[in-house]
Amino acid sequence: MKVFAASLVLLLAGQDKVELRWKWTKGQELVYKSSQKMVMEFGGAPMEQSMGYTYSMTVNEVADSGEATLTIKYLAVVAKGSLPVEYDYDSEKDKEAPADGPAAMQAKMVGQSFTMKLNPLGRVTAIQGYDKVLDAMLKGAPEDNPQMRTQLKQMYNDEAFKGTMQQMFPPLPESKVGKDDPWKSEFIVKVPMLGGMTFTQDSKVTDVKEGNAHFDQDIKVEMKGEKENPLAGVMELKEAKGKASAAFSADKGCIVTQKSTMAMKMTVQGNPLTMSTTGEVRLVSRK
Repeated sequence: MKVFAASLVLLLAGQDKVELRWKWTKGQELVYKSSQKMVMEFGGAPMEQSMGYTYSMTVNEVADSGEATLTIKYLAVVAKGSLPVEYDYDSEKDKEAPADGPAAMQAKMVGQSFTMKLNPLGRVTAIQGYDKVLDAMLKGAPEDNPQMRTQLKQMYNDEAFKGTMQQMFPPLPESKVGKDDPWKSEFIVKVPMLGGMTFTQDSKVTDVKEGNAHFDQDIKVEMKGEKENPLAGVMELKEAKGKASAAFSADKGCIVTQKSTMAMKMTVQGNPLTMSTTGEVRLVSRK
């Protein structure tokens, strides 16, 4: 009887565990809304910036491994900030886009697309074509600022943007998970002027209900490969920590929501620079 009872406990415990995998079919489309707010302070001058995007993810191909090749298309943008001048633009509400400034560049992203490869465990393996998005953003911009153009091309090249997209899709555990089960993941985000930033995520399932696995994350960011950074010693990352919470649908095979916060402390030529960000990604349509 004791053996039967123990086996029953193990069986019931196993039923609470789910396998978290992205699931794709050719032609499938997911639509997400993402938003991010950044507050930065340097030399007593605070700067606020908010960005929001609505984008579709359409499946072009699915490999035997389950890795999907996706077309990511920007459907709408929201841009608001205080520097270098105040701007506030919403492509879904405003009839005309700004003629110049940061919001004008963001407005030109609407309708642009690039391709991304995402494996079943949520790893972004490749980005292609983001240079065309950048070309569209820079179209009509002043030609007399080559430094700005160089910085933007560094920030928005395919390899750098792969890390940006990875932050929106946290890597998933290899084995099935249930409540209180942990896993750990790492990925690198390449940032202009700083180099490779290694994101370490300690994740833990908080609940499994209605086909969704809810999990919390503690995030730590460290600099690696400083020797490749031409500004090492000029701009340095001192500390970066964050938290996130997410829900992944085991039935639908996709992320449903993700919210995150991050606080960074840096120095620029010895002067302190602080930056805090809050972000959210949520599924709004699945076809």
